[in-house]
Amino acid sequence: MPITDRDDVNHLEAARIIALAGRIARREARGKSAADLEARVERILQKAADRETDKALIRRAAHEAARAARFEQKKQKAVDRATKKTGWW
Repeated sequence: MPITDRDDVNHLEAARIIALAGRIARREARGKSAADLEARVERILQKAADRETDKALIRRAAHEAARAARFEQKKQKAVDRATKKTGWW
């Protein structure tokens, strides 16, 4: 579950990113390259974005399926009412 509505990372991923940011800062302070750590951060962010996109698609599909089921139920009820024999016979 994302930390806020505006980001895709969950608490564990946020902790990993913060830890990697600290390692990146230390490596850059020593004058070393941190490209591999930055790539790991990007992979974490991309994985989180993909996961949240998939979740949104699943939620949307479930919502549409529920809506279609309600429509079919109402339609069937209307058909039953229309074809039901009424009267005093």
